[in-house]
Amino acid sequence: MKIRLKTLGVILGVLMILSGCKSTKTGANADTKAKSARIVLKNLENSLADFNTVSGKMKAGYKSEDDSQSINITYRIEKDKAIWMSAKVMGLLPVAKVYITPDRFQYYEKINRTYFDGDYAMAEEFLGVKVDFENLQNLLIGQPMYALKKNGMLYDNNTYVFLQNIKSILAYSAIIDEKQFQVKSQSLRNQNNESLTIEYDRYQSVDRQKFPSSIKLTAKKDNEVVLIDIEYRSVVFNEELDFPFSIPDNYELLGF
Repeated sequence: MKIRLKTLGVILGVLMILSGCKSTKTGANADTKAKSARIVLKNLENSLADFNTVSGKMKAGYKSEDDSQSINITYRIEKDKAIWMSAKVMGLLPVAKVYITPDRFQYYEKINRTYFDGDYAMAEEFLGVKVDFENLQNLLIGQPMYALKKNGMLYDNNTYVFLQNIKSILAYSAIIDEKQFQVKSQSLRNQNNESLTIEYDRYQSVDRQKFPSSIKLTAKKDNEVVLIDIEYRSVVFNEELDFPFSIPDNYELLGF
């Protein structure tokens, strides 16, 4: 499967089906000043934004060895229920829409008049492990993609590092800042050495809640590297949202 991100829909497809783990240097022993994992996880929970819906504007940049583009996106998220995105090139030309729910992934793009409408079986078959709506949602809002285990915590370089395996075939790590108790990065790697690393460079305060401001993703497969930068330009909590989505007629179903 060759990574070719020509539309936002394909970008999100890569976020779902690629996995990778950034190597993390850790000491052999936990620092004596390190808080217990239980306290760390409680502080992390208290630092996470608490909302029913979030919406606004973002800018996504994509770069590979032979291509690059920038896309302006309107996004809407109803927590644990729906993710909706509408993408425009140069802020003017509508090119794609995405609608994701816990049991369904849909998108269409106008340039090649293609669409996808299916469940998560494609991603699960590729990884050999369950992939779900919560993984993708948490990636976008700066929360751990997988539940962190207390016995997997190490302390290194002023950060709390959680390391664990998902069904022994998917390595996962999350790095938590020791002062703000925010996710600094998380990463995964599968048995084929295909990888996805997510770095949260900055957070912003909105209505006294912390939310990512800048996210950098690095996806690797074979000798191909894809870089994706996401910048949240506006964040609005708890407005009533709708999620208009309808695949146009005469579009071709995209196969993977």
